[in-house]
Amino acid sequence: MIRGFKFAGVSFVLAAGLACAQTMDEYQVKAGFVSSFASFVEWPPETFKSLRDPITICVLGENPFGETLEGLMVGKVVEGRAFVVHEVPDSRQASNCQIIFVSSSEHLRLRTILESLGDRSILSIGDTADFIAEGGIIHLRTEGGRVHIEINVEAAKGKHLKISSRLLQLAKNVGK
Repeated sequence: MIRGFKFAGVSFVLAAGLACAQTMDEYQVKAGFVSSFASFVEWPPETFKSLRDPITICVLGENPFGETLEGLMVGKVVEGRAFVVHEVPDSRQASNCQIIFVSSSEHLRLRTILESLGDRSILSIGDTADFIAEGGIIHLRTEGGRVHIEINVEAAKGKHLKISSRLLQLAKNVGK
């Protein structure tokens, strides 16, 4: 299973997600969540070509994180895998991604984007209101100045991803 951040570090990042938006910028909090999810997801072995392949996080559409997400990933390693962050202009360039954040700038193409990922084992994350309904896996919903996690377990199973029960316990709504 892909995991490995020290518990204290994960606790801090996850607690930051519960922080008020006044204390931290919304996308700093969301970047913290995105950067920690790899510790709680298991990809099928064939997802990676070798034991040293990095975990690739892709941002599709306008990058709302600025340099925050890349900064959080510097020096992070999960199960011996470093991280790389790429911005991709469309879902055709997402074939080498293990995690993809679909920016809200892509809301009009959301269904097409998620369908184009097919059954590849890519953890899709987004923050548009209809993300789960359109087939996305993790929705980062902001309400009352707090970021909440919603998880579509069936979509994760369809992508052959196993999500840790620890992450599922943090989710506000689990399911579709």
